[in-house]
Amino acid sequence: MPETIQAYIETVEAQIRWKRARGVVSLELRRHLEDQRDAFAAEGREDAERLAVEEMGDPVSVGTELDRLHRPRPQWGLLGLTVALACVGALLRVQLTRGDGLDAVSPAMAALALALGTAAMLGAYFLDVSFLARCPRAVYLGALAAGALAMWLSPEIHYASYYTRYVVLFYPVVYALWLYSCRGSGWRHFALAVAGGIPLAAICLLAPFLSGLVLLLVCGLVLLLCAIRMGWFGPGRWRFAGAALALAAGMPALFFGMGYGQYFLDRLRLALHPETDPLGRGYWGWMTKRYLREVPFIQRNGRPVIELADQECLPLKLLVRWGWLAGLLLMAAITALLVWLLARCLRQRQQLGRLIALAVVLSLGLETLFSAALNLGYVFFSAHLPLVVGNLHTVIDMALIGLALSVFRGGGILRDEPAGEARRPVFPWRVKISIISTKET
Repeated sequence: MPETIQAYIETVEAQIRWKRARGVVSLELRRHLEDQRDAFAAEGREDAERLAVEEMGDPVSVGTELDRLHRPRPQWGLLGLTVALACVGALLRVQLTRGDGLDAVSPAMAALALALGTAAMLGAYFLDVSFLARCPRAVYLGALAAGALAMWLSPEIHYASYYTRYVVLFYPVVYALWLYSCRGSGWRHFALAVAGGIPLAAICLLAPFLSGLVLLLVCGLVLLLCAIRMGWFGPGRWRFAGAALALAAGMPALFFGMGYGQYFLDRLRLALHPETDPLGRGYWGWMTKRYLREVPFIQRNGRPVIELADQECLPLKLLVRWGWLAGLLLMAAITALLVWLLARCLRQRQQLGRLIALAVVLSLGLETLFSAALNLGYVFFSAHLPLVVGNLHTVIDMALIGLALSVFRGGGILRDEPAGEARRPVFPWRVKISIISTKET
């Protein structure tokens, strides 16, 4: 039997096979042993540390029991469904873009995207999410730098920074981490949490990437309300929630004041009535509705590929080629994945993990809704169907899903740090400067 707390903890740790669990278990065990040691010392008992260790019991037995309790929770079902949908998406990209010339997706590129996406998903799946909890502001600054760098280096396609849109897809998760770093009681922490969304939104505006901006604003509002409900800013939840909703209601007035109001109204009018400008900005919506008029429930013979070559219209091409049933089955499979993810998210007790998973589910769910609207002829802005449209989009979607699955996998050991510990400096190291005097005495 070890006689010191450190020796006891080392023996217990040796019995635990999951390395990520060892740190959590040892920390909780140390706190319990030290509290028991202090209690014995307060009673005037000699060898208080040895008595605390003896009272805990045999370290091998304790470690074995903790090893049984702290095991990773494999997410094989969600992993398998994600890979299956990604495979279906790769096949559809190749099959439905044949004859699109330079826009056709080659089988090699689709296979490469599937391989990279699977690797990204597994890498995120085995990631220790608690690492993100220890440096949330460093992740936030890195995401801002990545967005600015993408705007500087990436080419402009249709007057927009091409690669910035891919960086922006991670911003809901980044904002969740920012909210976690702003925990604390009072309006100052709430104001800091809200202000953190402004630079992220500015990147979306400067890109410009309208659907990414809407995605960030909607996800950010929901995440902020969830953080308020979890008490991250102290008592007075209704006041904080009212302030958040008031800011959201004032957002349209801000955009109108910046001169974007008429632009948004024009886009809304063309989305609802594309026939008013069928040969101009309403062309996509007008053509889409024309195609949809002739789509049967089951298309047995398979019609030729439609004229629209953009990859965002792949769901429309699927409808035209094989009918409504094929499209509904695909949407049902994606919806089942999102509902499954949401159900796991709501059962997650660790607050940061729940917020990260919710950010992933919200962003993918909104993208699914945007894509459905686009392919039904309501063209508000460009959107991609998760795991189906776009090779690089698929890689990012799988990485985001892997991050959510990492939360579910380690849900048994994830712990929220106290708010004081969460607000660490962005750069956690310290530099010690020693001044050596050479003055002769």
